[in-house]
Amino acid sequence: MPYFDLTLNIYILGLLMIVSFFLGTLPRKKELSKKQRKIIELERELVSAYAEVLDSQREYIQLEAKMKDITNPVIPMKSNKLEENNRPTGTD
Repeated sequence: MPYFDLTLNIYILGLLMIVSFFLGTLPRKKELSKKQRKIIELERELVSAYAEVLDSQREYIQLEAKMKDITNPVIPMKSNKLEENNRPTGTD
């Protein structure tokens, strides 16, 4: 059975463990930052979509208020009887 002597410095082992831990967390940290940026982008998009909906709702309510103020939305073709009598007949 082969026998060889292996000496290990405890400080180097500790340093290697710390370095390997940080190197192992770097890919995960990058992935999390990408996902966080995507979440922020989607939140901004959602807020802008809600703002557009609220603007449309505000315009709709303003139009409803204008229509409520109008008593008769139908415009008559003949405004009064005097204009009918004074209209030329085309036989003159």
